[in-house]
Amino acid sequence: MIPVRDVIPTRTRPVVTLAVLAAMGAALAWPGVRAWWLPWAADGVLVWLTGVALEDRFGRSRFVAFAAACAAVAGASLLATDHRPQAAWMGAGLAAGSAAAYLVNFPRSRVQVLVPVVGGVEIAEVPAWVTVVVWAVVQAAAAWSVSPGFEGVEAAALAASGGAAAGALGGLWLPRPERMCVDWWDPPNNRR
Repeated sequence: MIPVRDVIPTRTRPVVTLAVLAAMGAALAWPGVRAWWLPWAADGVLVWLTGVALEDRFGRSRFVAFAAACAAVAGASLLATDHRPQAAWMGAGLAAGSAAAYLVNFPRSRVQVLVPVVGGVEIAEVPAWVTVVVWAVVQAAAAWSVSPGFEGVEAAALAASGGAAAGALGGLWLPRPERMCVDWWDPPNNRR
């Protein structure tokens, strides 16, 4: 299963999301981060899947603040528990925050994925939460392989949970009211 895109229509170009992904890619040059290429790639895919719709819903300046807050809270949660913040774990916090805000704003969303089948690949749609679960499994497995034992997994989980908490709060507070209704997704007669 390889995620391709979400199904939420957007009205803006994902300028900030692309900048965040570029910054995440640039951080791979930091010492010690290269061993984390698999979770870093998974973080990038999750940020791309969720960030485009969130940037459209929040607006660019709010999305910049949101991304910085998620990474900062992930780092702070590591510092509070005597772990050394690392770029890879802060990227995991950003991805978890982005996923949490996405699920708060688009709880019924679906993601298009490539599924290998006999004779090629097919595109299927799965609930967005499935991609978040797959991302979490990849993060835990990578943390275990890079740092055997529970210390690496614990630090990755702390960063992700801190980022997810910040993301869920941001998902509730940051959406711009005029961008809350997506016509085909939430028609006026289906609102609660």
